[in-house]
Formats: sequence, structure tokens, C-alpha cells
Amino acid sequence: MPLQFWLSKISSGATYMDALHQDAVKVLLHLSTAVDREFHEGYNLLLRKVERVFRAEEQWMEEISFPELPHHREQHAQLLRTLYHGQSHINKGDTQFGRNIVEKLLPEWLILHGSTMDSALSRQLRITTLAI
Repeated sequence: MPLQFWLSKISSGATYMDALHQDAVKVLLHLSTAVDREFHEGYNLLLRKVERVFRAEEQWMEEISFPELPHHREQHAQLLRTLYHGQSHINKGDTQFGRNIVEKLLPEWLILHGSTMDSALSRQLRITTLAI
């Protein structure tokens, strides 16, 4: 799917949050067409980008005392556990396991999480005038 499609699905309205999301989605899109030898390195890059996004979001939530922080953080932790599990499979040569995460799980997760948790966070950030 083209980048613009993804950006329209996960845009939160918070400029800096959207820039972080866009950075991760670009790697995700590259992975969907990467050959196996590129996939391992690209997956590791995606994992680092996702960790960066989650750290930033959780810091913002702490700064504004966001009431949904525990639930939001748990969703992040669940996805990271899945991504680390995928990384262990990829490290053993099972690239297809990682591809299933990238092509099937992540797209659905990103759309759902973006339209619920991240949109609520973005709204609260704008209300509290952080305007990130």
C-alpha cells in the first residue's frame, strides 16, 4: 500500500507524533518488498523506530498525566513482545515469520491503535497546548 494511504490512516493531527509514525511506516513499507537478505536488517531498523515512537509517546503521556497511560503503555508492550519474538525467529533464519508480522499483524495493529489510542493522545496533547 502506498505511503499516502498509511499516512491518511494513522495521522493523529499532532505534527511531531505524525513525523515519528511516518518514519516508522516508511521502513514498514520498504520491508514489504525487501528480499530476505535485506529483511533482517530492515526488521531491526523497524524495531528501533517503533521503540523510539513508543518512548516519545509514553514520555508525552507522563508529562500531561494522561489517564490512559497504563492501557496505552500495555498495548505498546504487547506489540514490542511480538516484535521481539519475530526478531528471534528472523535471527534463526525464519524470515517468513517476520514477514507475517510485517504484512499481516502490523498493518491492522497500526490502524486500530492509531485511530483509538493515538488519536485520543493527540487530542489531549492539543488540549493541554503541548501541540507536539
